Amino acid sequence: MEKEEVFNELMETLYETSRLLSSYESIPRMYGTEDELYMVEVHTLNLIGNKIKTNTSEIAEITNRTKSAVSQMVDKLIKKGLVVKYRNPDNYRELIIELTPKGKIVYEYHKKLDKEEYGKHLMNLKDFTVEDFQKLIKISKVLNRGIEMSRNGGDNLDK
Repeated sequence: MEKEEVFNELMETLYETSRLLSSYESIPRMYGTEDELYMVEVHTLNLIGNKIKTNTSEIAEITNRTKSAVSQMVDKLIKKGLVVKYRNPDNYRELIIELTPKGKIVYEYHKKLDKEEYGKHLMNLKDFTVEDFQKLIKISKVLNRGIEMSRNGGDNLDK
């Protein structure tokens, strides 16, 4: 097979992976509390938990979402008792977001679940080397930069 054919197959496989992930993310699940949560909610909690204290601007930048979309997500998480939002005492204009004790339960449960799931995937990939994974990471980063540039109206991939 020629390089272009293999690349096209890679792109189709990545699109299929994207569709499967999207479908998987659309199913609400339980993460150690009585709440059914969508993956996007849990990943937002994960970002907040990793940062200890954060704000909507920081989350929006990390996730490539608008501050408005992040604010709506945070409001949902507040209603579920998973995060709190309060004014930064050092900068009154900034709102700080952090996990509640209940949010920390979900955060820890999700970390444990990810470790288990990643372990299963790793077992399925036992024939691949560290170098294989590193090459895939490198290719993915180049593709991600290209997609990001296309999304932003750019077409120069050399940056």
